[in-house]
Amino acid sequence: MTRQIGYLQLDPTNVVARNPLLVLWSRLGRYDPTVLEDLLWKRRELFETVSLIVPMSDLAIHSGSMRAYRAATSARSARFTRGSLEGAGGGTWPERAAEMLARNPQLRRSVIARLKRDGPVPLTAFEDRAIGSWTSGRWDDERNVTLMLAILQRRGEVVVAGRRRGHKLWAVAEAWLPKSAPLAPPALAREAITRALGSLGIATLKQLRWHHAFGSLVTREALDACERDGSVARVEVFDREGTWRGTWYAPRDIAKRLLAVREGWRGRTTLLSPFDNLVTDRDRTEQLFGYRYRIEIYTPLHLRKLGYWAMPALHDDRIVGSVDPRFDRDREELVVNKVVLQPDAPRTAMPAIRTAVKELADFVGAKRVRWR
Repeated sequence: MTRQIGYLQLDPTNVVARNPLLVLWSRLGRYDPTVLEDLLWKRRELFETVSLIVPMSDLAIHSGSMRAYRAATSARSARFTRGSLEGAGGGTWPERAAEMLARNPQLRRSVIARLKRDGPVPLTAFEDRAIGSWTSGRWDDERNVTLMLAILQRRGEVVVAGRRRGHKLWAVAEAWLPKSAPLAPPALAREAITRALGSLGIATLKQLRWHHAFGSLVTREALDACERDGSVARVEVFDREGTWRGTWYAPRDIAKRLLAVREGWRGRTTLLSPFDNLVTDRDRTEQLFGYRYRIEIYTPLHLRKLGYWAMPALHDDRIVGSVDPRFDRDREELVVNKVVLQPDAPRTAMPAIRTAVKELADFVGAKRVRWR
């Protein structure tokens, strides 16, 4: 499933359950979460980047991003294209990361040495030997070891090799990840386009670039080359109002894929995490489903329309509204704070949503559902 959709986004918010678990639940229904841990830490068919869980089969692509980041954060780095390597926290932006590395070579050496000697180990195993302390005026002030590990992870030098009671265990990447032959830039861009388009189905160039796992590698030149060699096709998309604007692309075998999906497709109702791949590109969600969705975690309480953790409700092939739940772990109950339905939601939507809420409660281990 992770290979098919491309990645599972990591996020510390845990209102109902961790995002990777919710994304898989939305697609698979109830499953054993230890399967995900087994794929990560034992079978190593998945691995973590700073902000994603990705398939090991895509290592060559992600290694390309790691090499680019290493070059951008080296002492002799050239200027990088803004936006291409940013993200995963301001402290890991190339300019600031390069400055952190330059000021604290001894901290980097001590981290690597400890991991080679004793890894995998948790964050608490490291001594803060920073000379130039990290100061941003934000939550990450003085968290020198945390920032150094994040920077080294983006550079491909260290990797998360397990978790103990929710805390990351760190290891040297060279000993943990398999060897991956570097791809030339054109081949790397081609692989990124192929994988992103395989996950999205149809997309514009902007949407391919936005795709979290591979967006920084997608270029107009590479997309044009894929179109010329026939691996990617330009398509027109129609709805009742006419033709969609923009230039859309699809895999060459899109017709075959659509037929396979149509023949094996069965409608169901489920709830989507705010960080689910299907809805994280808000503009694309609005275009595909006619549903405007914005996460309201950072919205003041009196301005919220859907709720703090509003989960879009997917009913058959439509998004018909949202449910704002919270798992009260002390009371062992899933509390439904708010339900907002679209004006054109069918009558079958609400009974199906109630069933989906009950299924979510069963998955997270709640003994009851409380509707406010």
